[in-house]
Amino acid sequence: MAMRLLLPLLASGAALSAQAGPATAAEEPVIRSVTLRPGTPVVGPAGSLRLVIDVVARGAAGPDAVAVRVEPGTPPAGGTVLRPEPLPPTVQQWGTPIPAHAVFSRPVVPRTLAVRRTGGGRRTQAARVAAVPAAPAAPAVPAAPATEAGGGWETWRFLPDKQLNRWYPAGPWMVIATVRGAGGASATGYARFELKRATRFSSIEAVREGRDVKVTGVLNRVDPQGYLDYAPFPGQPVEILHREEGRESWTTAASATTDRQGRFTRRMPGAARGGGGDWRIRYAGTSGHAPRLSVIHPTGGR
Repeated sequence: MAMRLLLPLLASGAALSAQAGPATAAEEPVIRSVTLRPGTPVVGPAGSLRLVIDVVARGAAGPDAVAVRVEPGTPPAGGTVLRPEPLPPTVQQWGTPIPAHAVFSRPVVPRTLAVRRTGGGRRTQAARVAAVPAAPAAPAVPAAPATEAGGGWETWRFLPDKQLNRWYPAGPWMVIATVRGAGGASATGYARFELKRATRFSSIEAVREGRDVKVTGVLNRVDPQGYLDYAPFPGQPVEILHREEGRESWTTAASATTDRQGRFTRRMPGAARGGGGDWRIRYAGTSGHAPRLSVIHPTGGR
Protein backbone atom coordinates (compact mmCIF):
# COMPACT_ATOMS: atom_id res chain seq x y z
CA MET A 1 0.00 0.00 0.00
CA ALA A 2 1.55 3.27 -1.10
CA MET A 3 1.48 6.10 1.40
CA ARG A 4 1.04 9.71 0.37
CA LEU A 5 3.79 12.19 1.03
CA LEU A 6 1.89 15.47 1.03
CA LEU A 7 4.03 18.42 0.10
CA PRO A 8 2.44 21.79 0.89
CA LEU A 9 4.44 24.98 0.33
CA LEU A 10 5.00 26.73 3.65
CA ALA A 11 4.54 30.50 3.73
CA SER A 12 7.35 31.45 6.10
CA GLY A 13 7.98 35.07 5.26
CA ALA A 14 11.50 34.26 4.03
CA ALA A 15 12.21 35.15 0.41
CA LEU A 16 12.83 32.18 -1.90
CA SER A 17 15.33 32.37 -4.72
CA ALA A 18 13.84 32.15 -8.21
CA GLN A 19 13.71 33.99 -11.44
CA ALA A 20 11.00 36.08 -12.79
CA GLY A 21 7.45 36.79 -13.20
CA PRO A 22 4.58 34.69 -14.42
CA ALA A 23 5.04 33.08 -17.80
CA THR A 24 2.76 33.71 -20.73
CA ALA A 25 -0.03 31.27 -21.46
CA ALA A 26 1.65 30.17 -24.71
CA GLU A 27 4.96 29.25 -23.07
CA GLU A 28 5.84 25.56 -22.95
CA PRO A 29 6.48 24.30 -19.39
CA VAL A 30 10.14 23.60 -18.59
CA ILE A 31 11.83 22.35 -15.38
CA ARG A 32 15.33 23.68 -14.81
CA SER A 33 16.25 21.96 -11.57
CA VAL A 34 15.04 20.01 -8.54
CA THR A 35 17.01 20.62 -5.33
CA LEU A 36 16.60 18.37 -2.30
CA ARG A 37 17.89 19.16 1.19
CA PRO A 38 19.47 17.29 2.79
CA GLY A 39 20.91 15.92 -0.45
CA THR A 40 21.62 12.53 1.14
CA PRO A 41 19.11 11.88 3.94
CA VAL A 42 20.35 9.69 6.80
CA VAL A 43 17.84 8.13 9.20
CA GLY A 44 18.69 6.90 12.69
CA PRO A 45 17.02 4.31 14.94
CA ALA A 46 14.50 6.85 16.26
CA GLY A 47 12.84 10.02 15.06
CA SER A 48 12.27 11.11 11.48
CA LEU A 49 13.73 13.39 8.86
CA ARG A 50 12.02 16.26 7.04
CA LEU A 51 12.85 17.07 3.44
CA VAL A 52 12.89 20.46 1.72
CA ILE A 53 12.36 20.35 -2.06
CA ASP A 54 12.76 23.30 -4.45
CA VAL A 55 11.56 23.05 -8.07
CA VAL A 56 12.70 25.78 -10.48
CA ALA A 57 10.43 25.89 -13.51
CA ARG A 58 8.70 28.19 -15.96
CA GLY A 59 5.56 27.96 -18.03
CA ALA A 60 3.41 26.76 -15.10
CA ALA A 61 -0.22 27.80 -15.49
CA GLY A 62 -2.21 27.98 -12.26
CA PRO A 63 -1.41 27.77 -8.55
CA ASP A 64 -1.47 23.95 -8.55
CA ALA A 65 0.45 23.50 -11.81
CA VAL A 66 3.63 22.19 -10.14
CA ALA A 67 3.52 18.85 -8.32
CA VAL A 68 6.10 16.48 -6.86
CA ARG A 69 6.18 12.89 -5.67
CA VAL A 70 8.86 11.25 -3.54
CA GLU A 71 9.22 7.50 -3.80
CA PRO A 72 11.75 4.64 -3.77
CA GLY A 73 13.36 3.60 -7.03
CA THR A 74 15.28 5.07 -9.93
CA PRO A 75 14.09 7.23 -12.83
CA PRO A 76 12.88 5.32 -15.89
CA ALA A 77 15.12 4.89 -18.91
CA GLY A 78 14.99 8.08 -20.93
CA GLY A 79 13.70 10.17 -18.03
CA THR A 80 15.19 13.62 -17.62
CA VAL A 81 17.42 13.60 -14.52
CA LEU A 82 17.83 17.16 -13.23
CA ARG A 83 20.76 18.63 -11.36
CA PRO A 84 20.25 20.59 -8.14
CA GLU A 85 20.70 24.34 -8.05
CA PRO A 86 24.00 25.66 -6.67
CA LEU A 87 23.30 26.51 -3.04
CA PRO A 88 24.00 30.00 -1.68
CA PRO A 89 25.93 30.54 1.58
CA THR A 90 24.38 28.35 4.26
CA VAL A 91 23.51 28.51 7.91
CA GLN A 92 23.17 25.61 10.33
CA GLN A 93 19.54 24.71 10.99
CA TRP A 94 18.65 21.53 12.96
CA GLY A 95 22.05 20.06 12.06
CA THR A 96 21.41 20.37 8.30
CA PRO A 97 22.82 23.15 6.09
CA ILE A 98 19.97 25.20 4.64
CA PRO A 99 20.39 28.29 2.42
CA ALA A 100 20.33 31.54 4.37
CA HIS A 101 17.36 32.79 2.37
CA ALA A 102 15.38 29.69 3.36
CA VAL A 103 15.61 30.01 7.13
CA PHE A 104 12.20 29.89 8.74
CA SER A 105 11.19 30.10 12.36
CA ARG A 106 9.78 27.15 14.30
CA PRO A 107 7.48 25.46 13.83
CA VAL A 108 8.15 25.03 10.11
CA VAL A 109 4.87 23.19 9.56
CA PRO A 110 1.54 24.25 11.09
CA ARG A 111 -0.58 21.86 13.12
CA THR A 112 -2.95 21.34 10.19
CA LEU A 113 -2.07 21.11 6.51
CA ALA A 114 -3.97 21.40 3.27
CA VAL A 115 -4.48 17.89 1.91
CA ARG A 116 -5.74 16.85 -1.50
CA ARG A 117 -7.90 13.76 -1.28
CA THR A 118 -7.57 11.15 -4.02
CA GLY A 119 -11.29 10.62 -4.54
CA GLY A 120 -13.13 13.89 -4.82
CA GLY A 121 -10.05 15.99 -5.51
CA ARG A 122 -11.23 18.73 -3.20
CA ARG A 123 -8.99 20.41 -0.68
CA THR A 124 -9.68 20.01 3.00
CA GLN A 125 -7.93 20.36 6.35
CA ALA A 126 -6.41 17.30 7.97
CA ALA A 127 -4.15 16.77 10.94
CA ARG A 128 -0.59 15.68 10.39
CA VAL A 129 -0.06 11.92 10.32
CA ALA A 130 3.25 10.36 11.30
CA ALA A 131 5.16 8.32 8.74
CA VAL A 132 4.46 4.56 8.70
CA PRO A 133 6.31 1.64 7.06
CA ALA A 134 5.17 2.12 3.47
CA ALA A 135 6.54 3.57 0.25
CA PRO A 136 5.51 7.22 0.05
CA ALA A 137 4.25 8.92 -3.09
CA ALA A 138 2.56 12.28 -3.21
CA PRO A 139 0.90 14.94 -5.28
CA ALA A 140 1.86 18.47 -4.31
CA VAL A 141 -0.38 21.21 -2.96
CA PRO A 142 1.79 24.30 -3.45
CA ALA A 143 1.06 27.95 -2.84
CA ALA A 144 2.19 30.68 -5.25
CA PRO A 145 5.85 30.46 -6.23
CA ALA A 146 8.53 33.01 -5.39
CA THR A 147 9.98 34.96 -8.30
CA GLU A 148 12.76 37.35 -9.19
CA ALA A 149 13.67 39.21 -12.34
CA GLY A 150 15.03 37.49 -15.44
CA GLY A 151 14.22 34.46 -17.57
CA GLY A 152 10.66 33.71 -16.46
CA TRP A 153 11.78 31.15 -13.88
CA GLU A 154 9.85 30.49 -10.66
CA THR A 155 10.86 28.53 -7.57
CA TRP A 156 8.28 26.31 -5.88
CA ARG A 157 9.14 25.09 -2.38
CA PHE A 158 7.66 21.92 -0.89
CA LEU A 159 7.87 20.59 2.68
CA PRO A 160 6.67 16.98 2.89
CA ASP A 161 4.22 16.43 5.70
CA LYS A 162 5.25 12.78 5.88
CA GLN A 163 8.79 12.42 7.19
CA LEU A 164 11.30 9.72 6.35
CA ASN A 165 12.38 7.24 9.03
CA ARG A 166 14.06 3.85 9.45
CA TRP A 167 11.02 1.96 8.18
CA TYR A 168 11.33 3.24 4.63
CA PRO A 169 13.54 1.24 2.23
CA ALA A 170 17.18 2.33 2.16
CA GLY A 171 18.94 2.86 -1.16
CA PRO A 172 17.94 4.76 -4.32
CA TRP A 173 15.00 7.15 -4.25
CA MET A 174 13.70 9.77 -6.62
CA VAL A 175 11.76 13.02 -6.69
CA ILE A 176 9.33 13.22 -9.60
CA ALA A 177 8.44 16.81 -10.54
CA THR A 178 5.68 17.66 -13.01
CA VAL A 179 4.81 21.09 -14.40
CA ARG A 180 1.58 21.68 -16.30
CA GLY A 181 1.16 24.63 -18.61
CA ALA A 182 -1.64 26.21 -20.57
CA GLY A 183 -3.41 24.04 -23.11
CA GLY A 184 -2.55 20.76 -21.41
CA ALA A 185 1.19 20.75 -22.11
CA SER A 186 3.38 19.31 -19.34
CA ALA A 187 7.00 18.55 -18.45
CA THR A 188 8.36 15.93 -16.05
CA GLY A 189 11.82 15.74 -14.50
CA TYR A 190 13.52 13.54 -11.93
CA ALA A 191 16.03 14.03 -9.12
CA ARG A 192 17.87 11.06 -7.64
CA PHE A 193 19.00 10.61 -4.07
CA GLU A 194 19.92 7.83 -1.66
CA LEU A 195 18.19 7.27 1.65
CA LYS A 196 20.78 5.91 4.06
CA ARG A 197 20.54 4.27 7.46
CA ALA A 198 22.97 5.47 10.10
CA THR A 199 26.08 3.51 11.10
CA ARG A 200 28.33 3.81 14.14
CA PHE A 201 31.41 2.29 15.76
CA SER A 202 31.66 0.78 19.22
CA SER A 203 34.28 -0.91 21.43
CA ILE A 204 37.23 0.59 19.57
CA GLU A 205 40.59 0.01 21.24
CA ALA A 206 44.19 0.60 20.20
CA VAL A 207 46.42 -1.32 22.62
CA ARG A 208 50.19 -1.81 22.76
CA GLU A 209 51.32 -5.41 22.58
CA GLY A 210 55.09 -5.28 22.81
CA ARG A 211 56.31 -3.24 19.85
CA ASP A 212 53.02 -3.67 18.03
CA VAL A 213 49.60 -2.02 18.30
CA LYS A 214 46.44 -4.07 18.08
CA VAL A 215 43.36 -2.19 16.87
CA THR A 216 39.91 -3.70 17.43
CA GLY A 217 36.34 -2.47 17.17
CA VAL A 218 32.78 -3.14 16.01
CA LEU A 219 30.82 -1.59 13.14
CA ASN A 220 27.07 -1.30 13.71
CA ARG A 221 24.14 -0.19 11.57
CA VAL A 222 20.53 0.68 12.26
CA ASP A 223 18.96 -2.74 12.72
CA PRO A 224 17.21 -3.60 9.43
CA GLN A 225 14.86 -5.97 11.29
CA GLY A 226 13.77 -3.31 13.76
CA TYR A 227 14.42 -5.39 16.88
CA LEU A 228 17.33 -3.23 18.09
CA ASP A 229 18.45 0.33 17.62
CA TYR A 230 21.78 -0.85 16.18
CA ALA A 231 22.91 -4.30 15.09
CA PRO A 232 26.35 -5.64 13.99
CA PHE A 233 27.21 -4.94 10.35
CA PRO A 234 29.05 -7.94 8.87
CA GLY A 235 31.21 -8.17 5.77
CA GLN A 236 32.06 -4.46 5.52
CA PRO A 237 35.49 -2.98 4.71
CA VAL A 238 36.90 -0.39 7.13
CA GLU A 239 40.07 1.70 7.05
CA ILE A 240 42.36 2.06 10.06
CA LEU A 241 43.88 5.55 10.15
CA HIS A 242 46.99 6.51 12.12
CA ARG A 243 48.51 9.80 13.23
CA GLU A 244 51.96 9.92 14.80
CA GLU A 245 52.45 11.91 17.98
CA GLY A 246 53.00 15.58 17.25
CA ARG A 247 51.66 15.28 13.68
CA GLU A 248 48.48 16.76 12.18
CA SER A 249 48.03 14.52 9.13
CA TRP A 250 46.47 11.06 9.06
CA THR A 251 47.60 8.08 6.98
CA THR A 252 45.87 4.79 6.18
CA ALA A 253 47.76 2.22 8.24
CA ALA A 254 45.67 -0.83 7.32
CA SER A 255 42.27 -2.10 6.25
CA ALA A 256 40.03 -4.82 7.63
CA THR A 257 36.69 -6.52 6.99
CA THR A 258 34.09 -7.00 9.69
CA ASP A 259 33.11 -10.54 10.69
CA ARG A 260 29.62 -11.91 11.34
CA GLN A 261 29.45 -9.95 14.60
CA GLY A 262 30.60 -6.71 12.98
CA ARG A 263 34.02 -7.00 14.64
CA PHE A 264 37.38 -6.19 13.08
CA THR A 265 40.94 -6.72 14.34
CA ARG A 266 44.32 -5.71 12.92
CA ARG A 267 47.80 -5.81 14.38
CA MET A 268 50.22 -3.07 13.27
CA PRO A 269 53.81 -4.34 13.64
CA GLY A 270 56.21 -1.81 15.16
CA ALA A 271 53.51 0.82 15.59
CA ALA A 272 54.12 1.14 19.37
CA ARG A 273 57.44 2.88 18.80
CA GLY A 274 57.33 6.61 19.52
CA GLY A 275 54.32 6.25 21.81
CA GLY A 276 51.95 4.69 19.29
CA GLY A 277 50.17 7.91 18.30
CA ASP A 278 46.43 8.20 17.63
CA TRP A 279 44.00 5.96 15.76
CA ARG A 280 40.58 6.28 14.19
CA ILE A 281 38.40 4.14 11.92
CA ARG A 282 36.70 5.17 8.69
CA TYR A 283 33.81 3.44 6.95
CA ALA A 284 32.99 4.57 3.39
CA GLY A 285 29.32 3.54 3.48
CA THR A 286 27.09 2.02 0.79
CA SER A 287 24.09 3.15 -1.25
CA GLY A 288 21.89 2.31 1.75
CA HIS A 289 24.22 3.00 4.70
CA ALA A 290 25.89 6.22 5.76
CA PRO A 291 29.67 6.63 5.98
CA ARG A 292 31.20 6.97 9.44
CA LEU A 293 34.42 8.32 10.94
CA SER A 294 35.16 7.33 14.52
CA VAL A 295 36.40 9.62 17.25
CA ILE A 296 40.15 9.72 17.92
CA HIS A 297 41.58 6.93 20.10
CA PRO A 298 45.08 7.29 21.57
CA THR A 299 47.23 4.21 21.93
CA GLY A 300 46.66 2.55 25.28
CA GLY A 301 48.85 0.16 27.25
CA ARG A 302 48.55 -3.24 28.84
